[in-house]
Order: sequence, then C-alpha cells, then structure tokens
Amino acid sequence: MSDIPIELKKEFNIEDEKDKKKDIEKIIVDNKTVIYSLVFYACSLAIGTVLYRLLKSSALDTVLKPSDATLSKLFSQNICNYLSLFLITVFLAFCLIGYGLINIIPCVIGIQVGMKAAYFYINYQAKGVGYTILMIAPFAALFLTVLIFVIKTSSDMSKQIVDITKNKLDYKLEVKPTLRKFLIYGLIIIAFSGASALIETLLKSVVTI
Repeated sequence: MSDIPIELKKEFNIEDEKDKKKDIEKIIVDNKTVIYSLVFYACSLAIGTVLYRLLKSSALDTVLKPSDATLSKLFSQNICNYLSLFLITVFLAFCLIGYGLINIIPCVIGIQVGMKAAYFYINYQAKGVGYTILMIAPFAALFLTVLIFVIKTSSDMSKQIVDITKNKLDYKLEVKPTLRKFLIYGLIIIAFSGASALIETLLKSVVTI
C-alpha cells in the first residue's frame, strides 16, 4: 500500500496504515481534554457509589433524597449547583495551574451523580434504578456535555498563559473571544437550570418512587 503513488491515493481516497494511525493519534491529541474529562467523570462515578456505601447515614440520605421544593426553589438550587461549578472552571482559565486542576470539576460531578445513583439503588432497588435513568442521568449528561466545552476553553486559555509566562513571549493574549464563549456557555447553563427544574417539577407527578 505504501508503494502506491500519492496521486493515486488521493484519486481513489486510499489511506495506508500509517496515515490511519496518524489520523487516530491526531484525533486523540486534539480531543485530549475531552477524553480526560470523560475518564475522570467515569472513575468518579464509581468512587461516588463506594463513598455512599461507606458514609451511608440518615443525614446523608436527607441530602440526597428527592426534593419537594417548588419550581422557583429548584431553579435556585440548580443555579447554585451548576453555576458555581461553571464559575470555578472559568476562574481556572486565568490561573497558571488551572489546566492541571481543571479535571477536578468532572470528578465533583461524577461523585455527586455516583452517590445519588447509589442512594436510589440501595434504598429503592429497581424503582431507584428507573428513577435514576429518567430523572438524574439525562440532566447530568447534558450538564457534563456543556461543561466539557467550558473545560476545554478554560484549559486552552490556561495553557496559553503558562506558555507566555514560561517562555516570556511578547504576545498579547486574546481574552475577548474566550470571554464571549464563557458568556454563551453561562447563558446555556442558566437556561438548562430552568429547564431542568421545570421538567423535574412536571415529572414528579408521574415518576415516583
């Protein structure tokens, strides 16, 4: 395959094994931050389930059990939870060590979801699994998806700051495009918090445990 002229390869869209390997490596490198976030999140899910078993108590169950709060209160709770993680991620974008600490965020989300999933499974068995699939997993997945984009943007900014500082480059950091991205992501998270609270309120009368 390597003996085929380049012109023929392009004409017939033929790729050799080396080209395919390079393409795969490039995809992995380009999406390294996303892959790390997903790996840390997955590991933290397992840690969260173990932590719940170790720390199980009535006080912890009170924190994890479904809330009977009104729509406005649920929205406030979501804003506090989701927006606080978002703002921490944004703050890390402007820190020299930000890109090294950024994967704490998916870990926090993973532990939260893991502990909730363990709570519902241990206390409600099959009903708890169904409740987790319908009421917890979709919201957690959507929030994590948005936050991964925030993490990637934040990590890239932090690495630029490190590169400029370390190599003493005479380079003006373009902050405005990054801030615009953060603004868009922040608005999406606020909208998501409201939608999450609304859907949870509507489904409570249908999905019970």
